[in-house]
This record gives sequence, structure tokens and C-alpha cells, in this order.
Amino acid sequence: MRRRRENPDDVARREGWASACQLYEHLSAGGALPVLPPGAVRLNPDEVAYAEAVLGYARFYGTSVSYQGSSTLLLGSATFVAAGLAASAMMNSSARRRAEMSAAAQWRDHAQVRTLLTSQRLLCDHRGQWLSFWHNGIVEFQGDLAQWLFVLRYEVGDPIMLHGPAAPWFAVSTAHLVYGGQGLHLPALGAIAWSVAEAATQQRRSITGEIVDG
Repeated sequence: MRRRRENPDDVARREGWASACQLYEHLSAGGALPVLPPGAVRLNPDEVAYAEAVLGYARFYGTSVSYQGSSTLLLGSATFVAAGLAASAMMNSSARRRAEMSAAAQWRDHAQVRTLLTSQRLLCDHRGQWLSFWHNGIVEFQGDLAQWLFVLRYEVGDPIMLHGPAAPWFAVSTAHLVYGGQGLHLPALGAIAWSVAEAATQQRRSITGEIVDG
């Protein structure tokens, strides 16, 4: 029987998850992040690069949106004019609501970006411009790695969301760089921590022959 070919996205996510779990174990045991050889991107003299990948990217912010209400000259009976004014008011109200929804804070600037993780920042090549997100400005680390995403909130500037197959590895690395060893216990890394613990339990059972009831 011909073997069914796996979806490339599923393969990438599985490999990304396994890589993040291996890194989590390595860092938990006191290991250090692997260092990339020097590349074309110029870094600060005391800055080193740890990883490079393409990640999904978005920023969370509101904006200003203007709208122009319609004004209609209506001639006719009082009933006709009243109906026309009501319809015009409804259209203006709908346009105002659409403008308000467009201006509300939401995830914007969605893109797939080349991302470089260094000892000092995340560098994102967004539409041809390198953007720096410095680790020392991070005030909150959020996310759901079970959904392949994490969010960084900064003291200054808009939050950034990174997602995709490489996101779990970048999340583990960034948490460790920013928070030290305690970063591995952040709630956002809970899914990775559980996966690592479960794999360790299964390995122990296979070695000891332990049998678990039902």
C-alpha cells in the first residue's frame, strides 16, 4: 500500500515542537543556547546571534480612521422625506461603526518575516526594514504555544506577536534570555513543559516496565 504523504505544514510544526522540547530540556539541565556563526547582519560588538527563521508577525495597536457621512437633498412628500432621512441616518451610523471598528486596537501588519534572535533583541525584517525589539524593554511574556504563538509586551511600543512552526523554539529561547532560569516556568511555556514531562514519564515506564492501569 502506498504510504500517504504528510502535510508539509504538519511536518514543520512537529519538528518545530520537538526542537523546542529538546531545547527546553537542555536549558533546564543548565545548558546554554547554541550560537550561530557570524552572518551578514551586522550586530553590536558584544551581541551574538542564536537563531534565524521565518515567523508569522503582527503588531497590536489602534489607529485613526475618518469617515464622511452622506447628506442627501430630498424633495417630495413629508413621508418620503422622513423615510429618506431615516435611511441616510442608518447609512451614516453604519459607516461610523465601520470606521470605529477599523480604528480599534487590533492585530495589524500581518506578515511572514525573517527573524533573528540575538543576546540583546529580536530583529524582524518587516517589508524590507529591520525592526529591533530589545529584550531589556520586555515587561510581559504571554502566549499559547499549543497554538504556536507567543506575545511580547514592552514598556514602550506596541506588543508583537510571533507565530508558526519555529515559534515554540524562539519562545523558549527568549524566555530564558529575558527571565533566566525562571523563564522556563512561565505559564506561556506550560504546553512545552508538560510535553517534556510526559515524554520523560513515558521513557521511565519503558525502562522500568511500569504498567499504568486503564
